[in-house]
Amino acid sequence: MKRNWLIIIVVIAVVGLWAAKTFLNRNSSDKKVVSTELKSSSYWTCPMHPQIHMDHAGECPICHMKLIQVKMQQVQAAESRRSQVQASADQLDLIGVQKQQVERMDLNLSIPVSGRLLSSSSVAFQVYESDLHFVRAGLPFKGQSSFVPNGEITGVITSVDSIVDPTSRTIRVIGQIQKGPKGLISETTFSGVVSVIRKDSVAIPESSVLHTGTGDLVYVFTDGNKLAARKVMLGAKTEGFYEVVSGLEPGENISSGPNFLIDSEAKIRGTSEGAGGKKSSTPACPDDQHWDIPMAMCMPGKATK
Repeated sequence: MKRNWLIIIVVIAVVGLWAAKTFLNRNSSDKKVVSTELKSSSYWTCPMHPQIHMDHAGECPICHMKLIQVKMQQVQAAESRRSQVQASADQLDLIGVQKQQVERMDLNLSIPVSGRLLSSSSVAFQVYESDLHFVRAGLPFKGQSSFVPNGEITGVITSVDSIVDPTSRTIRVIGQIQKGPKGLISETTFSGVVSVIRKDSVAIPESSVLHTGTGDLVYVFTDGNKLAARKVMLGAKTEGFYEVVSGLEPGENISSGPNFLIDSEAKIRGTSEGAGGKKSSTPACPDDQHWDIPMAMCMPGKATK
């Protein structure tokens, strides 16, 4: 009889331990999911340097100001509320905004590279993974060797490796030196650029692009000389120009210059005018912060009138 009771007690204890472990694991898993959702739905940024995005509180690595938290739904709400802006030619001239036509052109890319000389006639250098789709055999390169810093080395790419270095995220490229100074020595360092021409690309000035929290956009002139925001997908960046993958067609007119002024006005109007012209509310911020329309985020302190 005592033996039966002992078996029953042992069974109850085992079942109890299993149930407790299952509950704790499930609770821990739920907490991990919540934590992941919170991290993915917000980030920390600097009021003076909004390009800084961190997943935790701290200081700005540039100016050491205290980072503030921005919720992605707040940014998305602000980004979606952009009204068209009506501006006369005189007003645009006053703020320095110009009308620029989207056109096709040949874009000259200069991809920076660094490596070492294999011999007096060949060189090996590294190309970042993000630039790999531009690089191919036959493209010209130029640069200098540390051994002869004032002598220019020119040549062509002969081969591109097929394995990316997992640490540096670069790939090795071999080039044949066609012209260079005398006395080049193997294993000395090399630095230079690979020249790439993107022919007949749809291109816009760099000053026409606004980088926002949800993508890149430009302001397009519509009927009645109004300016409307439009999202674009960008490709290669050259000196002063961006390649446009989608979102614009040649012949369209866009604004170029201090577009942040137009964007601020568009967001102010979009925030103050809801559907049907009704007043809409701004996103909620913590007690010690206020919603700043031009910055499209919660900022420290009270709003100034």
